[in-house]
Amino acid sequence: MGSYVIRLKLLPQDTTTEHQKIVDSVSGVLPEGASIRNQRIEPIAFGLSAVIVDVVVPEEEGAVDKVEQAVSTAPLVGQSELVGVSRMSSKLPP
Repeated sequence: MGSYVIRLKLLPQDTTTEHQKIVDSVSGVLPEGASIRNQRIEPIAFGLSAVIVDVVVPEEEGAVDKVEQAVSTAPLVGQSELVGVSRMSSKLPP
């Protein structure tokens, strides 16, 4: 069974919020089995930056929706946007 990599763009509620606190906030609300794989900061304008995170979740029906819903409830996230979803295989062929 493989996994999904879900890329999300997160905007903070406040421009003064530290990016790591946003990532920690999201990490705390992810469904069981999901984890943050990568993160980076993307400057937008006027001191506002977005946090781009890659969330890895086991491949199962509704997994993407569960992650999106959980991230939207994270305390420090003002807005979230699904950027992309990709399937990654956890097994290598023989």
